[in-house]
Amino acid sequence: MTERHRFTRDDNLYEDFTVGETIVHPRGRTLSDEHMMWTNFVLNTAQLHFNQKMCDDQPQVTFNGRRVVYGGIVFAFVSGLASEETEENALAHLSYDEGRHLTPVFSGDTLFAESTVLSKTDDDPRLSAFGKPGQAGVVKFLLRGKNQKGEVVLEITRELAILKRAFRP
Repeated sequence: MTERHRFTRDDNLYEDFTVGETIVHPRGRTLSDEHMMWTNFVLNTAQLHFNQKMCDDQPQVTFNGRRVVYGGIVFAFVSGLASEETEENALAHLSYDEGRHLTPVFSGDTLFAESTVLSKTDDDPRLSAFGKPGQAGVVKFLLRGKNQKGEVVLEITRELAILKRAFRP
């Protein structure tokens, strides 16, 4: 019998998530000034992200002269930190909603993530697009990003269509 290599974990299928549980994702990511490249790449025009002279000249309105990391980058990194434990067996991202940036993030901050399971359903009409009936279920998470001080910097809900165990190849 040929052994088949698995590319994803065995503990993050639809059945493995329990409503109310919080998954503390193990990795962190320290941001350096690479955020400046991405801020310019996406043509962000908010000078608070890239104009150090303005930040120096207006410290009372610019977090004591510190440039703030663009929120899209914060979201991307926090989502990425949560991906291994929540998305490896996902068939699709169905929604992101209710996103809020709660605390500014600066170069040198380290981001961490945690996901709380808010709900699960296996009769969502959006699932019909993914093949066999019953192949997946929808898990709704509250994704939180925190900095190295434990302050919540980002909250957003997201819904994933996640493969069920019986349909795993």
